[in-house]
Amino acid sequence: MHAKSAIDWKALDRHWNCRLTVRGRKTGQPRSVTIWYAVRGETLLLTGGPDGPQWCRNLRANPDVEVRIGGQQLRGRARVVEDPADADAIRACFRSRYVMARLARLFGGYTRSVPVVVEDLAPA
Repeated sequence: MHAKSAIDWKALDRHWNCRLTVRGRKTGQPRSVTIWYAVRGETLLLTGGPDGPQWCRNLRANPDVEVRIGGQQLRGRARVVEDPADADAIRACFRSRYVMARLARLFGGYTRSVPVVVEDLAPA
């Protein structure tokens, strides 16, 4: 069985947040944060604040991440999206999924958040 087929994508989409674990760029120790996410196809989308939160800085140094959503524990490789059009499309996914992201945009928020994709996901 292909690893991606073992992921229940519909079940992932039923939850509102995930627990992301990255390795610290200086210490190498695991660092976890609970954040919003969205699913696009077989890719997980994340966003961080406009000033580059620590977890984004850490995954730039070490892109191997673990993600827990509901009862599913996954591993993948994360990357910050640099392409402006793709970044805007990811932010639009979050505005569509989360009311608070739509409201934040009215006040200037969620227009410069750091977009991240987690690819090559497989059960941990």
